[in-house]
Amino acid sequence: MMIFILFATFAAFLVVGLPLAFAMGLSAIAAISLGSGQSLFIVPQRIYASLDSFALLAVPLFILAGELMNSGGITERIVRFSRSAMGHFKGGLAQANILSNMFMAALSGSSLADLSAIGSMMIPAMVREGYKKAFAVAVTSCAALMAPIIPPSVIAVIYGSITGISIGSLFLAGAIPGIMAGIGIMILSRVMAGKSGAKAMPRESWSQFGKAGLSAMPAMAVPVIIVGGILSGIFTPTEAGAVAVAYALVFGIVTRRHNAGGVYSLLISAGVTTSSALLTLAGASLFSYVLVASGFAQATLDLLVAATDNPSMALLLIFFVLLVLGMFVETVSALILVTPILIPIVAHYGFNDIQFGIFTLMTLVLGGLTPPVGILAMVACRIAGIEYGKTFGMLTPFILWWAAATLLVGYVPFLTTWLPSMVLN
Repeated sequence: MMIFILFATFAAFLVVGLPLAFAMGLSAIAAISLGSGQSLFIVPQRIYASLDSFALLAVPLFILAGELMNSGGITERIVRFSRSAMGHFKGGLAQANILSNMFMAALSGSSLADLSAIGSMMIPAMVREGYKKAFAVAVTSCAALMAPIIPPSVIAVIYGSITGISIGSLFLAGAIPGIMAGIGIMILSRVMAGKSGAKAMPRESWSQFGKAGLSAMPAMAVPVIIVGGILSGIFTPTEAGAVAVAYALVFGIVTRRHNAGGVYSLLISAGVTTSSALLTLAGASLFSYVLVASGFAQATLDLLVAATDNPSMALLLIFFVLLVLGMFVETVSALILVTPILIPIVAHYGFNDIQFGIFTLMTLVLGGLTPPVGILAMVACRIAGIEYGKTFGMLTPFILWWAAATLLVGYVPFLTTWLPSMVLN
């Protein structure tokens, strides 16, 4: 009964246009009040429990750090260095776009932040250089998928706080898959360059390249400080977020890009973004509680075991289920919804916790490119001034590559387990 009420009210709320966070929360409240004998006092208790996490303090801090880095000129320095390093190759501007996203991924940990920062500069530049708008959208939006995988990662913090898995281990586990995915995007962009209107830019001198590299060094030091500090035990992931904020703030002040009014505006912007994320987290956590309390998680495990007791086949089925979920539900919401259901499945099939975590994150973020939600592709389309539907042809090869890279991560433990074992042991 609880499950029927939960899904029926959830569907009704979505149809009338209620925001996802409220649709999940209110449908869970309806299921608890009408379908069970529990007191509604459980609602504030579960919401408080979902947000009462020291690790989650890292989320607003990393969001603010990303805002400060973008306004402080760090993004511009990264783009300048990437163009200097890659621009002279055929399709070099696309390669520079991907490299910039790879560097930014190691700073912000947020796909949307990377896309907004890099895309606003690189998409118009690619169009001016003769690239097709659809190709510029495909390259930029796919490259932004690296942000939640390459450390530090906001959704890795959330996943770690839910499951109890070491966030430092998750950070390390995402490094090789993220870089592997980025190199694959570069190769694919080079193969498609001929049909995309790509041109090579003039090669810069060694002195120009050196100046660009020197200018980008302060930005490149950030991930070393953050990840290195966490792994060495100097500070926790939450404290690392505070360090990133302090670094970005001081950098902007020294370079005279920050003033009191600008920083205040960034604080408001980061606060709004954080509030939206935490409201979604609270609603999704309550929804997940009902799924678990009603026995839906165990029923899902029983259904999967009945379908196959082969871990490899089970992993493939999980991939397709998560992929479909990611097409309709925003990544953070989807992650909170499915994690309580996935925990017993991971235990039953004996999957490696860290490997499965990165596999889950890579599968869910793919929804940022695919319809009907495809938020990353849609934002990139708005920047480029092109309809979303006209980019599907260019997006498809990138979607297929990311899916292939995700399955590689799921089936090849070395990609996620080697670096944590080497560093932490």
